Amino acid sequence: MLLDISTLYIMVALCSVVAGIVHLTAAAGGRFDSWAKWWGVGHVLLGASAVAPLLRPLHLPGLVNIGNAIAATSYGLIYIGMRRFADPSERLRPWIAIASIVALPMLLWSSPVDAGYRIAYLNVVRSLFDVATVVVAVRIARQEALRTGWIVAVMFTMTVPMFLGRAWFAVTGQLGPEPTGMHGGPAAWLAAGAVAFIMFRGFSLMTMDAERCEQRLATLAERDGLTGAGNRTAFDRARIGWRGDGAVLMLDLNRFKALNDRHGHATGDAALRIATRAAVASIAMTGRVFRWGGDEFVCVLPGIDAADAEAIAAGIVARFDQGMSALLGPGHATGVSIGWAAGSFETLDHLITQADRLMYVDKHRSRARASIAQRSVADPAPAPPLISQSQHG
Repeated sequence: MLLDISTLYIMVALCSVVAGIVHLTAAAGGRFDSWAKWWGVGHVLLGASAVAPLLRPLHLPGLVNIGNAIAATSYGLIYIGMRRFADPSERLRPWIAIASIVALPMLLWSSPVDAGYRIAYLNVVRSLFDVATVVVAVRIARQEALRTGWIVAVMFTMTVPMFLGRAWFAVTGQLGPEPTGMHGGPAAWLAAGAVAFIMFRGFSLMTMDAERCEQRLATLAERDGLTGAGNRTAFDRARIGWRGDGAVLMLDLNRFKALNDRHGHATGDAALRIATRAAVASIAMTGRVFRWGGDEFVCVLPGIDAADAEAIAAGIVARFDQGMSALLGPGHATGVSIGWAAGSFETLDHLITQADRLMYVDKHRSRARASIAQRSVADPAPAPPLISQSQHG
């Protein structure tokens, strides 16, 4: 069965140019970060390079060399776009230099006798950049839990053996003298397969960006903006996955209103962040910290019993005291009251209620201790005993 390779080139050119223009337009409007510029320019050049073989009958001088150089450069820029998507702060000059060096032989290599080797070289370059793109896509998929990252990795992986197969057929002289027109055999089908994946993957990074934005919005919706702790929405979503036994801690800052009145709300905000850091540093990796409201926090600790919960509570108290001492000095009056309860997460609401009740018991004790301390400081020294008349003699 014969395939119309010329039509395949036209399809690649149209799809690549459209993908490039869409990305460049979105980047110019501020919709995407700078990765879209590299990705867009790369695809525009890819589309331009696909048109070059169709213009060979015009016998324009240097057309083949320029087209091949543009093709090699386009894959380098697409890879650079993927790297910039992974890390917007990464330095790109080394990769730009590599892309330029790789494309340079295509400008200087013009011997008709070596046409097969030029095609092989170009396809090897394509496959290497695709392999590098797969590595970055897999890293993004793992680090950011992007499912679309795996799809992108698969789409770029599929073209690697196709490009390498085309390189082999070129070296062995099985591509024929004309790259366009009607062709049959394995080499033509490899070209058709590569074209199919190239057309679809032009918008693949846009889908990754959409999923990344969705995750960021979900994170913002479930995180307290001041402390970074989870909010009630995050708690309701996380509780679905809690199974078995564990412990719940309820935290509340003591004399928080007095702290705000005396030192200002900025200090109060700092105290809330200190409490969050103290809780996060004290609990296990499987635990979660949520801001319950105001100056109250909830810690959910899967697999923790009452004894461990008590030890964790003591660690939170100690860390909070250290943080507040660094903020206000060792004589600060702000503390943290904690109540805890352990049991099955099937009765999570009951555990929260129990921990909340014990937290208020601890808060009342703290107030009583503070009241006694304040009275002992305010009371004058005890009067000496009066001497009776009989003692005077």
